[in-house]
Order: sequence, then C-alpha cells, then structure tokens
Amino acid sequence: MQVKGIPQVPAVDSAALAALADTFRPPRLNFAQVCLYCETRWCEAAACVKAHAASLWAPCDDCDGFGSCSHCLNGVVEVDRVGFVERAARVLPRQREAAALFVAVA
Repeated sequence: MQVKGIPQVPAVDSAALAALADTFRPPRLNFAQVCLYCETRWCEAAACVKAHAASLWAPCDDCDGFGSCSHCLNGVVEVDRVGFVERAARVLPRQREAAALFVAVA
C-alpha cells in the first residue's frame, strides 16, 4: 500500500536542467584529489565517474549555499531530480545575512 503520493515533476527544459546541474556540481575529486564517492585518492573508477556525471547538486537550503552549516559540502547538497527541479526556481541571496554563526573578519 502506497502511503505517500509520487510528486509531480514540473516540465523543465532538459538543456536548462543540465546547465543548472553543471553549475552546482562540485568536482568529483576534492582539492586533495580524493574521490567524493569511494574516498580513494586519484580515483579513476568508471562507477565513480558515472555516478558523478549523473548526480544533481543544489545550494543547501540551510545555509543558502554559503557553506556555513554541517549539512552540506561547501554550500551544496546532492539531490534527486524532484528535489533539484523544486529548487531550480529558488532565488538565492547575493550575500549572507548577518547571522549568529557568521563573524566578519576585518
């Protein structure tokens, strides 16, 4: 028995969706050259490359992409297609608002 309904995915131009996905997708290898998926330095595994190419990332809802929370990877989170489409129309702030966790350095 299905408890939750399957959410409708709004129609979005696939080229526009791909462009947005590329905008927010972090590199597969971090600055120390460690893979996000298998945590192996200098990874060249086809499975990791394929998973990364198919992944969708969006700015974190908690910190608006500024990376000031513990729920994201430098301001972005991996999402599914529905979550990505829901966030695609979101207007992101240009600057971080003054917050208790943020201390400006002079």
